Amino acid sequence: MLQRTLYRLVALVLLLSAPAAVQGQEPDPLQVGEVTLADEGIIYLSLAWRYHPGDDPRWADPAFDDTDWELVEPLLASGGRLPRDGWPGTGWFRRHLRIAAALRGKPLVIRIATPGATAVFLDGVALMDTAASGLAVRAGTSREVVIPPRPDHVLAVRHIFSPPGHARSGDPGFLLSIERPDTVQLQIAVERRGTMSLAVFAVLPAFLAAFLALFHLALFLSYPKARENLFYALSLVASVGIVIFGLLQRWQATNEAWRALAPRLAVSSVLAAIFWGLLTYYAVRTRAFPRVWIAFAAIGVALMAVTLLLPKPPYTWIWSVYFGLMVIEVFRMEGSGTTVEGEGGKVLVGGFAVFSVVLVLQILIDFGLIRPVAGIGSVWVFGMLAFEMAMSLFLARGFGRTSLHLERRLAEVSALSEQVLAQERAAHEQELHRRLLEAENARQTSEIDAARALQLSMLPANLPAVKGLETAAVMATASEVGGDYYDFRVAPDGSLVVAFGDATGHGVAAGIMVTAVKALFSTLGGGESLSGVLAECDRVLREMYVKPLHMCLTLARLTPGSVTLCSAGMPPVLIHRAGSGEIEELGSGGRPIGSRLCGVWNEHSAPLGPGDTLLFASDGFAEQLDLADNPLGYERMAEAFRAAADAPACELVDRLLARAAAWRGEREQGDDITFVVVRARAAH
Repeated sequence: MLQRTLYRLVALVLLLSAPAAVQGQEPDPLQVGEVTLADEGIIYLSLAWRYHPGDDPRWADPAFDDTDWELVEPLLASGGRLPRDGWPGTGWFRRHLRIAAALRGKPLVIRIATPGATAVFLDGVALMDTAASGLAVRAGTSREVVIPPRPDHVLAVRHIFSPPGHARSGDPGFLLSIERPDTVQLQIAVERRGTMSLAVFAVLPAFLAAFLALFHLALFLSYPKARENLFYALSLVASVGIVIFGLLQRWQATNEAWRALAPRLAVSSVLAAIFWGLLTYYAVRTRAFPRVWIAFAAIGVALMAVTLLLPKPPYTWIWSVYFGLMVIEVFRMEGSGTTVEGEGGKVLVGGFAVFSVVLVLQILIDFGLIRPVAGIGSVWVFGMLAFEMAMSLFLARGFGRTSLHLERRLAEVSALSEQVLAQERAAHEQELHRRLLEAENARQTSEIDAARALQLSMLPANLPAVKGLETAAVMATASEVGGDYYDFRVAPDGSLVVAFGDATGHGVAAGIMVTAVKALFSTLGGGESLSGVLAECDRVLREMYVKPLHMCLTLARLTPGSVTLCSAGMPPVLIHRAGSGEIEELGSGGRPIGSRLCGVWNEHSAPLGPGDTLLFASDGFAEQLDLADNPLGYERMAEAFRAAADAPACELVDRLLARAAAWRGEREQGDDITFVVVRARAAH
């Protein structure tokens, strides 16, 4: 259970967080206009710039050819696009701009936030130099300039930064922005939002962890045999330490001593949190502690020593390896068959699975393999919150289990007594109940037979003959009558109009809806506008007010060379291209007709080549279940269609029905399966 949950969560998180390709602004310059500055008055140039290592004054010249420079994101942040050969300490960045006519000759503010010695040039003219001014600011220094009256310009930045050898304080790059002169208040608002984000993603989780630590420590003091409460409280205390030392590293960034010590203490706290979390797992999932916990304690102490004593410890590697060992140990224990099944175990396993996946995501972010999720680099906080809540719920339930079990036993005794009395009453009523069931079964059988006869009577007796088109249709009814429906009409212009739908509900009620739609199609089906036909059908059905029924319906107009389709809540029609063998989808969505919702229906068109085949399929095909309750699904439906597409139309529908029967095996068919196939005849 744990392994399967972890695998699924890891796959989902990696899929959702996979980084998009970094896009540079070349060969098109960045467009700077009044619209781009309209909202907050700021354009952050954080996407990839042209970059070259080294130092050459010629690279400030706007006429210099930089087309062969590599693309690098200027923040030089982990998870971003970094130089291929690493950051050498000195490099030049260039960004081409195109200024809108309305901004030329007007003042704009160019702001740079940088930890290093950074010089900014506009069209070869030096604007600011933090080395010359003695500035090295992350908050930003700015210069107001009047944009020359020409459209194209080049920003060049010479950036020099070598972080301290024993620790790195933030990212070594720079952030340059173009702002309106009136953005000071906006900057204040941004800083306030940053403070709020810090409170939400750091301070509040730390307060929650501290509160839970005190709570579980109190539980342990009241019942010392429940050692899991003590271990978990110590794990929470270590989690609080992670947040505190991380904040100290940020707030004391200019203090060399704290810059060196804070990350070491933070990683040591991570190691402690992992160790005490493992002991918590042992306490709730094993009868006796495995002796391997001693090895984990020794490894944790050794890694802490490495963290605190090495000049440049590999922080992420240290805690990632320890975390990986813990995950391996949990997998080993879960697979050994020696774990204890306790109440609420699914909550605990789920919390651990979420925590593990989020930490894997954090490792990938720290190593730069993926970008931060939604701009948040410290995603481990969310995993910690999920695990804290799951573990707290699991442990807190333990104190109520004894009384709960007692109440259940008393309830069982009472239920057994009542069951004896009920059995005596049931013995007298059993015969009457059997007769009532027989009568009800007979009534339902009669209604199903009537509904099936009504449903089949709505289908066309013969398929239309249209020059250049080959048609086939089939309906395999289920034990419970559905509302599948198809119909044809040859329009005055010689085209073939197909109606294919599915009424909600089952039985006679669905048959009534199909009857109404068939009557409307017989009257309106030859109209030129498919969306107009749907709108008129919708109007009539809404006036009938057949609550709560409605109809999903697709109308299609076909000629040997084209198809136009309008859908009201039906799945898309599949098109098999004879030339390429590819499967395409055409038309989907729209609201069903006859519902209480308002909306419009859009027409979609596509060309048809010789041999191209269209498949109209009801949802009963894709929703067929096998013996393990797995649906056949739309992907397998498309593959089955592709495999049978070369067969004649009549044989094609038979192959699809055989595929559905093979999928469900001995299972009873749960819904009607309906196919309509139309093929553009190949030219001879």
